[in-house]
Amino acid sequence: MPGGAKINDMIEYIVSEFSGNVLTRTKLVKLLYLADRESYIRRRRQISNIQYIKYHYGPYSEDIVDTVKEMDGHEIIELSGRSQNGTFYQYKSNTECQELKLTPDERNILDKIIQEFSNTPTKELVETVYELDELHDIEKYTPLLQEQDVNERRKAIG
Repeated sequence: MPGGAKINDMIEYIVSEFSGNVLTRTKLVKLLYLADRESYIRRRRQISNIQYIKYHYGPYSEDIVDTVKEMDGHEIIELSGRSQNGTFYQYKSNTECQELKLTPDERNILDKIIQEFSNTPTKELVETVYELDELHDIEKYTPLLQEQDVNERRKAIG
């Protein structure tokens, strides 16, 4: 697995617990980032081992896309379609979360992020992430949650 067991567990947990309108790929990536970010603030380490970079719409990792593709048809279902903006992806749970290797603290962090942002429109969520970490000022492809100067500027959620 590209991101290891924790990324699988995080994705499965978010997809199964998500109660917002539609869980798109962009929203899933931002929720994963926010959870890892919150964990980094609280515990000085991410929940997953995802290596995020600044990309077109904020934090991104190809590991997430690769992991979702591997999970498709098993733990989750990836649906795709076309819109005027291009191809879109959305996710639905395919199983009940039973044997996830998430600690109670990690579940608490994920629950906080899901509760706070599940009904936030995707565009607004992207803007929120940009503002939290002042991503407008960071060069494209810069690693996030890795470099001290990026971490120093982070603002707490809520």
